[in-house]
Amino acid sequence: MNGNDDWIPSQWLLKLPMLKKILGITWSKHCSTCDLIKILKNETHLDDDEMGDEEDSGDGFSGEDDEEMTCYVTLKDFYYHKEVEYGVSAQFVKQGFSPQCFCDYNSECYNYDVIVPYLRQLYSMPRKLFLSQYALGGLIIVLNLIVLVVIISSKLLRNNSSFILVGSVALSDLLIGVHGVAIAKNNLFSDSYNVKPRAIMDNDSDTSICTYMGMIFTVGQVTAVINSLMLTLERYLVIVYFQRCRGKIEKRTLIALLSFVWIAAIVFASLPLLGVKTLKYHKWFQCTMPFHKGKVILETSNVTLSISGLFVFLYLISLGLYVLIFCYARKSSVQFGIKREARLARKIAVLVSSNFILFTLPTVLLLVYVYSFLDVLHMAKSFSSVRSLFIVGGWLPVTCFNLNSLVNPFLYPFRHSRFKKEIRSLHSRLRSSVTHTFYPVVVTAHQLSLRTSALSQQIRHQFHSFTTRREENSVQVEFELGLQEGRKDSV
Repeated sequence: MNGNDDWIPSQWLLKLPMLKKILGITWSKHCSTCDLIKILKNETHLDDDEMGDEEDSGDGFSGEDDEEMTCYVTLKDFYYHKEVEYGVSAQFVKQGFSPQCFCDYNSECYNYDVIVPYLRQLYSMPRKLFLSQYALGGLIIVLNLIVLVVIISSKLLRNNSSFILVGSVALSDLLIGVHGVAIAKNNLFSDSYNVKPRAIMDNDSDTSICTYMGMIFTVGQVTAVINSLMLTLERYLVIVYFQRCRGKIEKRTLIALLSFVWIAAIVFASLPLLGVKTLKYHKWFQCTMPFHKGKVILETSNVTLSISGLFVFLYLISLGLYVLIFCYARKSSVQFGIKREARLARKIAVLVSSNFILFTLPTVLLLVYVYSFLDVLHMAKSFSSVRSLFIVGGWLPVTCFNLNSLVNPFLYPFRHSRFKKEIRSLHSRLRSSVTHTFYPVVVTAHQLSLRTSALSQQIRHQFHSFTTRREENSVQVEFELGLQEGRKDSV
């Protein structure tokens, strides 16, 4: 059949009992000159109504005169063939013919006819779900930018220890939002062909993008954990040491501590970029944290595992401190100050508790997904369970991290009366700030406009005077010429 490209034998032709082989058939650009050999043994494991009546020679060869043994391709070579839709090659196998270009599982034909359709349908649902990260990431960026602008523009808030920490939390959440928008476009499931873990890690352009995305995410998550602990500790010191007035953390000390935390987070996130410990951000795991020390999916890092466990432990410390805060507030005298600080602590407790839940749950899911990937994958017995694995392990953790960053502004700053007062006066403060900044420019422009107008009037006046004198001279010249012509006529 060489030369008859794109010719596909019909069903009735394949059902002919005497047809044993079709040589050199081409049904796509990836599967050319492929031989179809009739499977004489019942190798497809189909029901009788799907197979039809097949002859069983029992010799295991493709024909009577064949000298070489051919490979038998069955529907077992198609992943979850009952749930996944394949092309014409699957129809050939159902009719009892074995495509010989499938004998090599690394061949281009097998890859594009079996692997690509399977993975494309497997990733179709996660790909659609990841589009939601555009909206989540965008909202996170907008809300946390509002929090940062209000805190920075308000002298009262930026001198308050709690709101300095809240601003640091907002900056961490802002980075998570940036990662959310980036992962909506550059996630594993957005690719239709290079979807194998090793193929992704061998792609230098994808690896570099994933590295920078992972750095943004890691800096945001590391600082978010430390910020939550520092918020809790600040409330604990204010309430427990309220009477001795030693609970307030000085602004300079707090800024120095936050600077150290941010620098340490940036250094840790930069380790894969610097090649330390061969740590790598893996696109297969959504460029979250440097869980790997190599390109192979099983080359995981115990360092990152330990750090993730430490983060969960720090959240547990924060929750324990809030238990101590509430116990102390209940036993203390009913002083107004302690009541007020306790109410403030309860608001921060809600924030830290939500952070703990929306951080611990996706972290545990992600650690199980990363460090026990093959074990969990082997537990999946159906196509739907495999797809659910990728949704739970790939999409759900990233979504929980983003939801955590999305709800943080509503849990504390937007509920605080002082913050709401400052945000209402933000418009007037920004307008006065802009006016104060650009007032010299406005005055200079106004003066320049006045001078330009005066100069323009002077030029118009001079031009009008010059035009008038010119017209008078022209009339006088014409008059003299007329006199001279009159004299010549009289002569």
